[in-house]
Amino acid sequence: MVPIKIQCSCGQRHAFDVEPVNGRMAAPVACPVCGADGTAAANEMIAQALATQPAVVRPAGPTVRPAAATPAAAPPGPIRPKPPTVSRGKDGWETEETQLNRIGTWIMVIPALLAALVAWGLIRVQIPVPVLFLIVGVGGLAGGALNIAGRGPVALGAFIGLLIAVGGYGAVCWWIHDRKSVQKFELMIAFGIGAAPGFILQYVAQRILRKRSSSE
Repeated sequence: MVPIKIQCSCGQRHAFDVEPVNGRMAAPVACPVCGADGTAAANEMIAQALATQPAVVRPAGPTVRPAAATPAAAPPGPIRPKPPTVSRGKDGWETEETQLNRIGTWIMVIPALLAALVAWGLIRVQIPVPVLFLIVGVGGLAGGALNIAGRGPVALGAFIGLLIAVGGYGAVCWWIHDRKSVQKFELMIAFGIGAAPGFILQYVAQRILRKRSSSE
């Protein structure tokens, strides 16, 4: 038996053992998630494995006349290995956060907080509110996309980041409006309430993606 480990172009990894026939797969192999053909990759791994095995010298024996040919059996269908158990990241996406993903979180959150402080007047910079919303929106889109890159649909991450950033910024602006003093914890609570729809959408999307992955 030859152990085969394949990583599909969709990112799914699957492994199985196979008995090669003439140094190749006996049947096609497909990705258990997206169904992409992985036979070529499997054949390449079989060739590498067989090349490292020592040659077996068989003792000479009497010549055996081959039996009469029988009709060839139909080839079996594609081999679909059982999808391995996926260990998800602590935040619910497919893998743990990388440094790039953490940077995306900061890009998504920090511009929203700074824009709220500018709107409040604590940071004395004259920037029109529509421009602040634009900055916050761009930061939310870019940060959300980076936060989910390599761990889920990037477009979905960008939309979630937009909801979190704009929602948090809007809630903070509303809370500090016409207030002379605000505590830091108040800003965090206001931001969390405004960003809640984005976090709820993220939770629902993770549940749907997880259910879809387990059913395929």
